[in-house]
Amino acid sequence: MLELFKKGNFVPINSDFMVEGHEVLQCVSKIQEKFNKEDTDTFINELRDSIAGYTLGFKLVNIEKHGFDCKLSENDEVYLEVKSASFSAKSWQATFNDTTLEKASSFKSKKVFLALAVWKNASDLLFICYGQNEEIGNFLEEKVKWFKEGHTVRSTQSIPLSSLVFDYNFKILAVNKTKEEVLNILRLKNRCFNKMSNDNVIELENFNGLD
Repeated sequence: MLELFKKGNFVPINSDFMVEGHEVLQCVSKIQEKFNKEDTDTFINELRDSIAGYTLGFKLVNIEKHGFDCKLSENDEVYLEVKSASFSAKSWQATFNDTTLEKASSFKSKKVFLALAVWKNASDLLFICYGQNEEIGNFLEEKVKWFKEGHTVRSTQSIPLSSLVFDYNFKILAVNKTKEEVLNILRLKNRCFNKMSNDNVIELENFNGLD
């Protein structure tokens, strides 16, 4: 027997979950129709990018597939790449799929910021890890070149949240939690955050922008 047939955890379909979930999706569909956002995955991504970007002070969101996710304003050539992670995931990582050498190189620029937003369930944004560091560009460039040499099947690169904080000096913005609550969440997730300075976490009311 193929190993694939042994994978999965099949349980009876829950009718309550199905009915109540369908009611929620009908509400989502009405919003999609109102704003002409027919593709559901694109709709969710744009919504989350908008929330994360707006929280960090960005005014524009990219509604096309290619390019960065947000731009600071019409006149400010500052861009934001937004990655999302689920609170329930085994690890929180900024994952880059099919990155080009051009995009990898762009992370060496002072024009580009990276954000990893951690969400609990569909709508509760707990915190955003954000910053910029030219070494991220070097890391991505190296990984893309490695892929182009035929070492992997797909060009996917991941940077753990712990690396963003300790290796790339990113800050953490507490959104719907206090600083103490976020620190506790981080330390329960990974003991390496026990050594993190309290100054690395900023509460939303004390956030003065990206500088």
